[in-house]
Formats: sequence, C-alpha cells, structure tokens
Amino acid sequence: MIAHRGEPVAWPENSLAGYESVLRAGARFLETDVQITADGVPVLSHDPSLLKITGRDLVITETAYRDIAALPSGYPERFGTAFAHLRISHLADFVRLLRRWPEARAFVELKHASLRAFGTERVVSIVLDTLADVLGQCTLISFEDQALHYCRKACQLPLGWVLPEWSQTSRDRALALAPEYLFCNRTRLPSEPAPLWEGPWCWVVYALNEPDAIRRMLARGAQLVETDTISTLLETPLWVGPHD
Repeated sequence: MIAHRGEPVAWPENSLAGYESVLRAGARFLETDVQITADGVPVLSHDPSLLKITGRDLVITETAYRDIAALPSGYPERFGTAFAHLRISHLADFVRLLRRWPEARAFVELKHASLRAFGTERVVSIVLDTLADVLGQCTLISFEDQALHYCRKACQLPLGWVLPEWSQTSRDRALALAPEYLFCNRTRLPSEPAPLWEGPWCWVVYALNEPDAIRRMLARGAQLVETDTISTLLETPLWVGPHD
C-alpha cells in the first residue's frame, strides 16, 4: 500500500508531519506532489493554488517561496486551527525524512501546472537536484507522458505514468513509454471483471480506503494501491484463509 499524500484523513495532505506519522506506523511506500514556486523552489502541494492548504488563493508558480513559507498550512477548512503551526514542506525536507527511513520508497509526482509554467527541463532539473541524496528511493510519476519521456533520457529512475483516461490511445501511449508503474484512478477503470492491460509495468490503483475494495483490486491484478487511510489499514489483514 502507498500512503497517498501522507494520510489526508488525519493530517494536512503532503505535510511532513503526516509522512513521518505514516512511516512510524509502518508505511514503506509514499506518494507526494511537487509544485515549483516563482523563484524555483520545489514544494509539496497537489493543487496549483494554496487555497485549500492555507486559505489564501495564491498560485504557487507565481508566488515566491519566502511568502509561501510564512503561511500557516494546516488545511483550515478541514482541520480548523489544529495544524496552524505547520508550514508547506520544501522537497528538501522530504528528502531529509527519507534519509532517516532508508527502507522507504517515494513516488514523486511532477505536476502539470509547474511543467507548463517552467518547462519540463527546468522542473526535472530542480527536482532531480533536490532528490540527489535519495534518488535510489524515488520514482518519478506524472500525468504528462511527454515529460516522462524526457525523464527517461535525463535519469535512470523508474517512472510511473498516471493515466488521464482509459482508452486505446492511452494504452498505446503506455506501451510507447513502457513505464515501470502504471497508475489509474479506480473510477476510470472499466467495470469488473474486465482485465487490466498487460505490459511491462506494475499496476497502481488509487485511492482505495476499504479492505474489501483493496482485496478485490489486488485479486484483479493490481500490485499496489494508494490509500488515504494507511495507518488503519496496516492494522487490518488484507487476506484471509490461504493467503495468510
């Protein structure tokens, strides 16, 4: 199981505190999102805007890191003031956390807004430079398969493509890229029992939070699932009977 943005049911998503919590609970696979600030600093954020995390509708790619780092980033709409002491995480902070947990592996997503604002070459360069000390623990992922084609030439890291849709066109693009991982939102999958595509990849399906749904997805052929509730699920046997 992969901790999807940490554990967003219990912590502000993509927060360093959330990632440390799930690592202490036994998680060994993490997923995070990277956006680039106006002055070229990689920060952990899914959305291109800071509205959800800070309550301020600022576009990350248009805002300096110093201004972003000063804002309480505790997801006030969901958690009120409980995490008002948190600040948005620099990717370098995430790297330092991974160094403390060398058995952990991270899926690092390059986001469309930053790729569009700064170009693939610059974004990949910033991210790879920041990840330098933990490259062996990382996989780069993105919805943008053309960015991943560039990554294939720029580094030796495993790659994961996040499918924008379930279609023959997407299947052809997946085969052309041949990523090590193929990610798909569970809502985009065809109805059971339609098989998952065969290919040189491991299937990752997101986001699944109930044990029965995870069991069915693993039985269907997924090798990994992303979840928002990993601490709880780590205490729940996913298989019974002959799989024990």
